[in-house]
Amino acid sequence: MRARALTHALLAVCLAVATAGAARRDWTGSAACGACHPKELAAWQATPHAQTRARFEASPEVRCLACHATGEAPAGPVIAVEVGCEACHGAGAAYAPDDVMRDKLLARALGLADLSSPKLRAALCATCHARGTREEAFDPTAPVHPVK
Repeated sequence: MRARALTHALLAVCLAVATAGAARRDWTGSAACGACHPKELAAWQATPHAQTRARFEASPEVRCLACHATGEAPAGPVIAVEVGCEACHGAGAAYAPDDVMRDKLLARALGLADLSSPKLRAALCATCHARGTREEAFDPTAPVHPVK
């Protein structure tokens, strides 16, 4: 019983910290994610999200980085000019350790975005894709990194 109370207290603290925003050290980068999720990384590398840098001839404007980068742009640091793992799943340093990732509740409390339903995924994608910046239609139900 005491362990359960301690776990709930830890989760409450983690939730408070997770909502405060991420610092540069909180981001691990897509390569770090791929160390444990190689199939997802390989599938993602074949998507336009991974090729974002190629869309810009020069350094992109800060306002563009909110959708075309991983990090806190335009208000904070940019980790990579790509729509990497953490652009959707959240800054991963706190939830990346294997023992944390195996505990869904703890991982989410430490910043792992809940993308468990099509509705949640579509809502996240719509933060960038709902803008009228593309001519082609966007399918929010299409898998971002399909793994075979």
